[in-house]
Amino acid sequence: MSYKYSLPKKGETAQNILKHIEDFKKKEPDRNKAYMGAYCMVGSPEIQELMEQAYQRYFFENALVRRYFPGLRQMEDDIKEIAAGILSGGTEGIKVNITSGGTESLFCAMHAAREWARDKFPHIKEPEFIGPYSAHATITKSCHYLGMKLKRVPVGADFRADAKAMEAAIGPNTIGLLGSAPSWPYGKVDPMADIAAVGQKHGLWVHVDACVGGYFAPWAKRLGYKFPDWDFSVPGVISISADLHKYGYAPKPISTIAWRSEEYQKYHGVYPTEWPSQQYIAEGLVGSRSGGVLAAAWAVLHYLGEDGYMDYTRRTMDTKKKLTDGLIKLGMKPLDTDLCLILYESPEFPAEAVVGAMTQRGWTCMGTQRPPLIQLVLDPMAERIADNYLSELAEVIKELRAGKQGKKGELGYAD
Repeated sequence: MSYKYSLPKKGETAQNILKHIEDFKKKEPDRNKAYMGAYCMVGSPEIQELMEQAYQRYFFENALVRRYFPGLRQMEDDIKEIAAGILSGGTEGIKVNITSGGTESLFCAMHAAREWARDKFPHIKEPEFIGPYSAHATITKSCHYLGMKLKRVPVGADFRADAKAMEAAIGPNTIGLLGSAPSWPYGKVDPMADIAAVGQKHGLWVHVDACVGGYFAPWAKRLGYKFPDWDFSVPGVISISADLHKYGYAPKPISTIAWRSEEYQKYHGVYPTEWPSQQYIAEGLVGSRSGGVLAAAWAVLHYLGEDGYMDYTRRTMDTKKKLTDGLIKLGMKPLDTDLCLILYESPEFPAEAVVGAMTQRGWTCMGTQRPPLIQLVLDPMAERIADNYLSELAEVIKELRAGKQGKKGELGYAD
């Protein structure tokens, strides 16, 4: 059997290999344009350089066995404490685990809830969570792996979760409820106080998927932006997932799963002992982990500090307003979103046509399918190219009006 690509018989020189890598790099999208539509979230060039250097210091260390690396362990413990303080909403006793990303964080939340329910509801054999239609796809994925069900409930007219509809959907197998801060498809922070009140009323686990906004919303709130409360200041919220590699500006992959207390965190861990070696202790689902990403995350948290995160949030929200105003002038219809996401539609053209045309111009565009919306994911670096985006979008609109139709784009993650 032959394959399209195989291991070379003889190794190449480092110089040739790096040339190949540079050739691959040239195929990637312009990073400046990527700031408007995909997850870069890398901060300033100075931060990037700092994180690269920090990462290299711990490039080969494996955080799975951090007990052998006291310095690495201290950095990870520091990150957990910082994360707990940011997500706590002023509540004491918050516990945090580090994960590889939002998918793992959500998996860990669903797993802990399932284990908790085995104690609380031992009669339930087919547990289910109830969440809004807008809940992230990886929650369905996590429930699938865990032998659980996610019952999706229609969102309200404002695209936020409908707590009353979620309560009406509670059945004999329900163990938990969830909402987003904000939701990826609509950029809305769900009414977690209402959802958590339903959870308390029925004795259910309540999870907040704050993978996008967890390390953005606290600063936006300080700046005076209004959106529903969502963190541990809300009674009844038991767990929160939040990605440091998004608006913590750390390199991928690093996320956090936070628990209201050690009482709930205890359902997270799985520590096998029935094998010939020592007890196997991992931070989450993943075993071997990069020590480099912990060093880089520690570096960016301390480089920015509270003032830096406030500044980045202010700049991002200022850019959001600039883009929203510009989109309206171009005849677009932006959705009224919370925090750092922009979603808009064109009254004249299919969203896929706009995404396709902008993608051909090098913009890494994404969107929502139901309803069809174009999505922009902003970070503070987007301020540098907001005018460029609006200018090229104006050109695209002219082309579409003239009947020039390019390849339609994908609204979402499809490859």
